[in-house]
Amino acid sequence: MTEPIDETMVIAWVDGELAPEQAAMVEQAVAADPSLRDLANTHRAMRARFARAFGGIADEPVALPSAEIVSFADARAKRMRRLWVPGAIAASLVAGLFIGQIERPAGVTDRADALALAPDFARKLDTQLSGEPGPVRVALSFRAQDGAYCRSFSATHLDGVACRTATGWSLRYAAPSTASGGAYAQAGTDPGQASAIAAMIAGEPLDAAGERAARERGWH
Repeated sequence: MTEPIDETMVIAWVDGELAPEQAAMVEQAVAADPSLRDLANTHRAMRARFARAFGGIADEPVALPSAEIVSFADARAKRMRRLWVPGAIAASLVAGLFIGQIERPAGVTDRADALALAPDFARKLDTQLSGEPGPVRVALSFRAQDGAYCRSFSATHLDGVACRTATGWSLRYAAPSTASGGAYAQAGTDPGQASAIAAMIAGEPLDAAGERAARERGWH
């Protein structure tokens, strides 16, 4: 039975993560399906933008575990562990347990501003251009299909995508950071983040001039 060609498989193909037989199957499907071709082109554009934003950092050698052959179904299951907001965030919040008493976590709760970024974090998204160094590294800015400006980022403990609303920056996707030790060697490689952007983006990512213009307008 032929495995269906979905968004995750197309992204894995663009990233060079498929076995030769699977890659050939996806390549054929992309050539025949304009929607899959658009998805592949969008992900390629995002990869190129990430590469420009993070410069030579992405080319630094990274220690990898010994190779292991796994099925694509297993790989896709691992990808799905990075959940969309609010699942990914809720999973990272742990309530303290003190002598049988559960303390309420100082984090996400069910309210209108539950996914709003803290002011100091939001200021970085307001002011930083893609690729500028700092504890929060912005890699991509784009318009979402609802017209909002959105930005993908990597921080010490959190990778995510946030979009500008009337009241500030609100998370649309988040997962534990893929970076380690303060490095950004893996920034932009989270397939869940890439899938979220591909589902949200309208048109092409902003170039440097477009980013500066959006910043001057306060991302409105």
